[in-house]
Amino acid sequence: MKNIIFSAVLIAAAAIPATAPAAGTPFSKYGQIQNVQNYSSNPFWNPNGPYNQRMPQPVYVQGADLNTGDCQRTVSALVASECATRNKCVGVTLSDIRPSIMLQLSRLPGHNFATACAGFIDEAFNDYVKNYSNAAPTGTATAFPTATTPNPSLNETDFKIQNPYAPKAPTWNGESWLLEMKGREEELKQLQSQNGAGTEKLVRADFPSTYSDLSFTERMENERAGFEPYKDAKAYVPLGNIESYEDYLARRERTQNSYCASQRERLAMLTADLATLKKCRTAGTPIANCKLQGTY
Repeated sequence: MKNIIFSAVLIAAAAIPATAPAAGTPFSKYGQIQNVQNYSSNPFWNPNGPYNQRMPQPVYVQGADLNTGDCQRTVSALVASECATRNKCVGVTLSDIRPSIMLQLSRLPGHNFATACAGFIDEAFNDYVKNYSNAAPTGTATAFPTATTPNPSLNETDFKIQNPYAPKAPTWNGESWLLEMKGREEELKQLQSQNGAGTEKLVRADFPSTYSDLSFTERMENERAGFEPYKDAKAYVPLGNIESYEDYLARRERTQNSYCASQRERLAMLTADLATLKKCRTAGTPIANCKLQGTY
């Protein structure tokens, strides 16, 4: 009976036309339970959309929350502050200070300056260099100008005319090769003159004698004289008077007997003083008036 009822349900479901509204059927043509909008986390999902849809995100309606004037003032101030520590950015490129400017922009509170104002750094740096490139750098020493001399031919009264027929040095292809050769010879002579007048010569010199120059006999005599003071020397210092074992035992016995005798005398003195103190206490005599042998 159950099989007959289940078959009837399937036949009835198959008899429903494909164009029937999805709201009245338990299954949709996509195999998903109606209605997805009722339980989906994305209310804008639709069956024709992609599977990996993103959730709606808020965006700026009118761009970033900073305007052009804010970025220009902020970046210009940071560039001026950075260049003030670098001799007004004389010889400094933009890549040298851009990391520092970006780091300072990222640390400013209130707005996202690093993202909104990063494009204003180039213009602010170029304007600063254009306005302050001729300013004198601070912190560096300026060289004193080189002294100038008056023109020696300014007040010259003699008028000279060069002889056009004077002999000239031969040239080749417009170059005065002979003059260059003469100039090179003079240069070599000047360099050689620094070494001396040209009369220097090597002379024979007698070097001082060394130990290797001595003969075998002389070496032996020298060594004999050198070792003579140490012929009776020894490599170690011998021990002095060593006490025998018998003497050591006798000395130890004498020491022990002497110590024991001194201790016996001290014990006898303590016993006598103790007896005297007892007599004084019995007789009522003060301890200070008791005559004791020892000092306590």
